[in-house]
Amino acid sequence: MDEELIQICDEIFRNIISQLTLHMRFMDIALNRYVFVADALEFRCDGKFFHYPPISVVKMFQNNAKALTRGYFHVILHSIYQHSYFSKDRKISLWNLACDMAVEHTILELNLDCMALRNDEEKRKELAKIKDKVGILTAQKIYYYLQDLEIDTIRLLTPVFQFDQHDCWYELRKVTSKSETLFGEETKDDATKAGNNKFDGASHDSGEKEEGKEDKNIKDVEIQQIQNALKDWEEISKKIETDLETFSKEYDHVEPLVQNLERLHREKYSYSQFLKKFMNVGEKLQINDDEFDNIFYTYGLKLYKNLPLIEPLEYKEIKNVRELVIAIDTSGSVQGKVVQAFLQKTYNLFQERENFFSHFHIHIVQCDMKIQEIKVIKSANDFDEYIETLEIKGLGGTDFRPVFEYVNEQLEKKTFKKLAGLLYFTDGDGIYPKVKPKFSTAFLFLEGNKDIIVPVWAIKYVLEGDEFYAHSTSEDTD
Repeated sequence: MDEELIQICDEIFRNIISQLTLHMRFMDIALNRYVFVADALEFRCDGKFFHYPPISVVKMFQNNAKALTRGYFHVILHSIYQHSYFSKDRKISLWNLACDMAVEHTILELNLDCMALRNDEEKRKELAKIKDKVGILTAQKIYYYLQDLEIDTIRLLTPVFQFDQHDCWYELRKVTSKSETLFGEETKDDATKAGNNKFDGASHDSGEKEEGKEDKNIKDVEIQQIQNALKDWEEISKKIETDLETFSKEYDHVEPLVQNLERLHREKYSYSQFLKKFMNVGEKLQINDDEFDNIFYTYGLKLYKNLPLIEPLEYKEIKNVRELVIAIDTSGSVQGKVVQAFLQKTYNLFQERENFFSHFHIHIVQCDMKIQEIKVIKSANDFDEYIETLEIKGLGGTDFRPVFEYVNEQLEKKTFKKLAGLLYFTDGDGIYPKVKPKFSTAFLFLEGNKDIIVPVWAIKYVLEGDEFYAHSTSEDTD
């Protein structure tokens, strides 16, 4: 590679970073984080290494410097919003476009002349259509919206909003299974249980096998750097949010950025923390690491070969879900796809950290003015099958009382031994019981129903849309 050409590119990127920092001082912590690598035919970034085509960089800077500045900031926002982290189990073409739309919306709202392009008005029109439907434009909400569009429409929109290639996002995420995460603890959008980390099997390169011990060691170091960078971006985004909240009056048009960051950070724990209110304390057959003395155990094995001096405690008291009623308001205003997403999200969160006992008892009740269907779930397979074959029944008005009557009947029959409570997913517009029930009850509303007043004995929780929207588990190769 021509060293002089690389030096020119380095100077160009320094110029871009300085220009962006001048306009957005709150971004200084993020703008200079990448290691620039001149080894690509297209722009791509894995959170640590920014791969770029040198000749293209020089030509873009000469012909349209604003486009290059815009593109670099586009990539920075992907990292700030942690789009690569949430790429697992997404349909690739939809998630790529959703992420590009989300960052382009932020850029358009910032309205900086140094990033203005000729086709901005076209982008604004397309984004306005989506905003009318989903409200705040986060990548998760846009992704949910895009699932209803024709594939030809997706293909037409993609080049309008695209700057960089995202293939490295998926290469990195493929090393984690449903029980494994990059950070060791999962987040709101892919709420699967935490587990071991297999990031060490990943590579940020093109996937070509490297030979030789020295090359292998270098690759491992780079992988560790990427892993650390992904963690760093989480802290960077939190720092930017704090700075904007503190000094927001100094900056214009930063509302979309603030809204995206608020959702990114708040949703990671909110719903999962809320669900802990509906967990029972019980014992599970597993090693209790908190009360296990590893020193005596290993010393015994060393001294007496196969005879440890102390055996691990087999039982550990933890909070789990054993018995629960989930009610679904199947009135006309509640859509099947959203209901399916809510059930999947709830099920995934309950699976985290072994929140389920080996045997559990969950009743899922569909109800509008009357109970339409009751499904008893006793295993993970039952839950999976129910979600996959879910059919909404009813679509009439809303009366919450039949579900409460049903639960009371089951308590009288002693169907439940230790009921955790009732979760009622609804739009909130219905007839509530007048008498406080004997069990804990929470009404879960979609955002946009924040003004609904529930009885004083009930818990009210408003679900943000991109907190649980479903995503496809298939990947396309468009």
